Amino acid sequence: MTYQPPVIEDRLDPWGRPDNYSPPPVLGMSPSPNTKPRHPWAPGVTVGLVVTALIGASFLTGLPATSASGVTSWLPVDGQRVLFAQPGSPGGKFAEWSRPAIYSLIQSDLLAFPLWEKKTGADASTEFLRLHTIQADANGASTGLSDRLWTVEPAGLRTAIDVDISDDGESVNMYVGVMVPGRLDLPSDATPGDTWTSTGSVWTWDAESGNFLEVPYSAQFEATAAADAALPAGCLDVLMHEQVSSLTNTELRTWCPASGVVGFADTTGVWAASADIPAAKVDTEDVFDWGKADSLDFSPLAVNQGGDSLILSPVSPPGLLQGGALFAGKLQPDLLAISTDKAMPKVVWAARPGGALTASATLRGISMVATTQRLIVAYNNEGRWLWQTTLPDVSSVPPVLFGDRVVVAALDGSVTALDPATGAPAWTTNLGAEIRIKPISSGERLLVADQAGVLTCLDGDGNTVWAKEAGVPESLAVSGGAEPVIVYGESGSAVLKAYSLADGHQVWRSRVFKTPTDLIALNSVVVMRDNSAVLGIDWQTGSVLWRWTSQVTAAGIGGGDRVLLLTETELVLLAGDGTEVKTWPHQLGHVTGTTPYLVTTQGAVLAYGEHGAEIGVTS
Repeated sequence: MTYQPPVIEDRLDPWGRPDNYSPPPVLGMSPSPNTKPRHPWAPGVTVGLVVTALIGASFLTGLPATSASGVTSWLPVDGQRVLFAQPGSPGGKFAEWSRPAIYSLIQSDLLAFPLWEKKTGADASTEFLRLHTIQADANGASTGLSDRLWTVEPAGLRTAIDVDISDDGESVNMYVGVMVPGRLDLPSDATPGDTWTSTGSVWTWDAESGNFLEVPYSAQFEATAAADAALPAGCLDVLMHEQVSSLTNTELRTWCPASGVVGFADTTGVWAASADIPAAKVDTEDVFDWGKADSLDFSPLAVNQGGDSLILSPVSPPGLLQGGALFAGKLQPDLLAISTDKAMPKVVWAARPGGALTASATLRGISMVATTQRLIVAYNNEGRWLWQTTLPDVSSVPPVLFGDRVVVAALDGSVTALDPATGAPAWTTNLGAEIRIKPISSGERLLVADQAGVLTCLDGDGNTVWAKEAGVPESLAVSGGAEPVIVYGESGSAVLKAYSLADGHQVWRSRVFKTPTDLIALNSVVVMRDNSAVLGIDWQTGSVLWRWTSQVTAAGIGGGDRVLLLTETELVLLAGDGTEVKTWPHQLGHVTGTTPYLVTTQGAVLAYGEHGAEIGVTS
């Protein structure tokens, strides 16, 4: 008699969602729900695997020791990253560990998590371990994705969700499985010579029926001391023979204390940790054409609404990519890529930089996130981590472009220039005081204002060209032209000052009787914004040429001959002479009482507020 797995009571899509939602293919690997499974226990498929010894990974001898006991002694730190590679084979598997709270997983990209949560009744006390892996070829293109979620229990680590997606260029193969109860992959007290068995059910997605189907599983495990003598003491090789219905699967994984899995062998081959991280692809700079701002057409995105919507709390202005936006979270420390092609956006991919997130920016196709671990971590637009670099201190302002480098300013006064392809530092200089506003680049000069009230001009090698006592900074902007000037807004002062970019001498001083919350550089004027007024100020004299006081504003951005303002009820576009060009009503909520953002990239503007976001695209 042929085994007929039952159909679950609810019809769900392969993402474990009841709304038949399929993520868009723009920001990451998002296969169609009709792709065929390739996992060994898909109907009609059998797989055999000859397990070979794992190759050495000598650089892992420096793995940290752990003082934790039981199951926690095996857990890697939140946000630990490792590249798995095969000898002589280009590309690799870029893996990122996380220890997320259930609130992060609820709005993450983890496939079938809603189904697992429904089956198990998990709550806020549940502890998780996640290993998210993206495979890339020699050219850096993504060719596969795998995801494993464990629950951390007194008994050990149990696999809750197993996801495997691959793309051979002709078709996308997909497996999504939910295990109830979770498979015990590693007992908390495992030692060499131990054997154990784990049984239960796995709910797998069946594309033909359009349902998750339940089949039984049974897995036998054996632990031995790690064969790789270069690994730290206490590492284990765990061999698994698994049977799902009448089908079998064999895997070998090497676990190390405080590091998780450091190598494995499965149907895709033998993989070991590698320090040979390839350089990332760096795009040309995306610059918004303000000459086309009049043609913007805005569409609202329902976020921060509760219910099925996303709850976001960005630490920096969101990043904009083709087809989506990126948010580095303040409340939940995740980098979330959100689709923007639907009125009800969804998470396309999620990343876990580690620690609390302090600043972020998307520059030349690379999204960089600074953390309280004094790291800056880079990702591409598919969510694959590219590199990470240790900073001298925590950074609280977004990275900026300076020539062909990315510059990161930190709270200890350090300014570090990085290669965007590798994260390698090109130079570092220290100005001796906290830096809490974003530096500005102008040609071959970088302007940095610190909390000691000093404005410093650096050259392309990080050397000081000049430094000027200008007061604790509130905002600054730099003009174009043959003799550029820097307009400087001092905190708590109603006086603007301008300095020559060439040598730092003061060009003018102007009392404007307004707080310089924002300074926005246009071709003809520098626009100064505070909550009650917007002023157009002459670059060369400091004279106020026009005032716009029609509405209270919450944010402003601009370039060329246009400035875009965010008010309580609408977006307002002004020309360089202060005249209103166009307005768009918005649904962002109470923007003047929160921290809203305006962001531009090539061909698009993002406005973010209390109740959501709106994307404007030029025609």
